[in-house]
Amino acid sequence: MYEDYPMIHYDFNTAGDGLPDENPYDSIMKENGADPYELVRAADYRLRGYADVLTVFPMPDDVFRKQMHLQSFSHMYTLHDYYTSRKYARSYLLLYTHDGSGILEYRGRSYTLKKGDLFWIDCRLPAVYRTASEFWEHTDIHINGDGIGPLYQEFAKTDNPVLHAGNIAAFEPDLRMMLEAYVTPDARRTLRTEHCLQTLLVHLILAERENSSQDGNGKMQKLVYYMHEHYREALSMDDLADISGFSKYHLSREFRKITGFPPNEYLIRLRLERAKFLLTGTSLPVYRVAELSGIENETYFSRLFHQRMKMPPAEYRKIHAQ
Repeated sequence: MYEDYPMIHYDFNTAGDGLPDENPYDSIMKENGADPYELVRAADYRLRGYADVLTVFPMPDDVFRKQMHLQSFSHMYTLHDYYTSRKYARSYLLLYTHDGSGILEYRGRSYTLKKGDLFWIDCRLPAVYRTASEFWEHTDIHINGDGIGPLYQEFAKTDNPVLHAGNIAAFEPDLRMMLEAYVTPDARRTLRTEHCLQTLLVHLILAERENSSQDGNGKMQKLVYYMHEHYREALSMDDLADISGFSKYHLSREFRKITGFPPNEYLIRLRLERAKFLLTGTSLPVYRVAELSGIENETYFSRLFHQRMKMPPAEYRKIHAQ
């Protein structure tokens, strides 16, 4: 499957009680604070089948501490009794199912993985993944380094680590681009690989958000537009729930998925943006700015504005007025 790339073939028929023979690059990794076998040491596993593992290429000394990087890449064909149980490993794992089926147990839930499914998990948390049929063919991609943590937190907001085939059309092209960047000799190879990894992960985040919100997207968009037109009115959560057709609980959860903010916070930010525009673009008194921004109480408006902008309205006007 990855014949164009330098892979090392391993056949397995044993429990995971041994480590691979060391290679010259191991000492380089250790000198730079990386354990080349950390992912192995942090797991209990039974390997039955085979794996093709991408050769590790030397990288700059600080890459293990400072940059997003590929820790390991393997294509695995595992038989019915294969499993890996891991926790406390400093890594994030993408696992893509090519054929057969597997099971992921993660954060108290179980997920069945079929052809075309992908999961993304934080390996510091306990996880078990295993073959669910006669065989399971999958690609395992371990990534670490600065920048991946915030990306994963964005992905994990909906609390579902699995993406399905129909939602990740960009994954395989992104994966090929990353592999090409990783194996091609180039003085900027590390930078190119990091860029490709970021692109791949961002596409997964966007796919996850589109998948999780597509059913209510139309209704939520109408609600957002309504809030932009009626922000001067007193809009309670009951009002917003009635307008959207969602329950208050469902509205709060879905609204945050789509906009990144709870409904009340979004409304506050709308009003403050209007106030900032009026303060810098007009000479209206502060009480009138408050009214036109949807906050009739001048005292509350001034306190809220000071809290958010770190200065009172009059000072903001003085600094930013055109």
